[in-house]
Amino acid sequence: MSMLTELIKDKVGEVLTGEVAIPENLKDKVLGGLSDSIFDSIKDTASQEGGIDQLKALFTGKENVASSPVTALAGDLFSSNVAKKLGLSSSVVDAIVPMIPKVLKMITSGKGVDMGDLLSDVVKDSAADLIKEKAGSLLGGLFKK
Repeated sequence: MSMLTELIKDKVGEVLTGEVAIPENLKDKVLGGLSDSIFDSIKDTASQEGGIDQLKALFTGKENVASSPVTALAGDLFSSNVAKKLGLSSSVVDAIVPMIPKVLKMITSGKGVDMGDLLSDVVKDSAADLIKEKAGSLLGGLFKK
């Protein structure tokens, strides 16, 4: 697990504990899903043209976390991927999504957080996904009859 993934999971737990009434039987899945949504929004942003510059602006405080497209994407990913699969009520989703900027603010303003290391984690993860995707389609093409 990357440093960024660990950091996100820690901050999600800090922010949501006591803030949002999450059904106990779904708590781990919700926290994991929110962490994944935030990481995926960062990773997806990094893979887009100009994405690294956008992340640099976010992580150096030059871009407002609350109005960042990274924040909006994390909310969209959580709502569409996690909340629907878990069958969360709209009131729970409406309580969780506004916590995303708080989590990102904690991550981006964290003392001792090395932006180079964080972006390196994102780029490595994106590259690994790309290699898996390309290898899968190449092997799939080889074994078609």
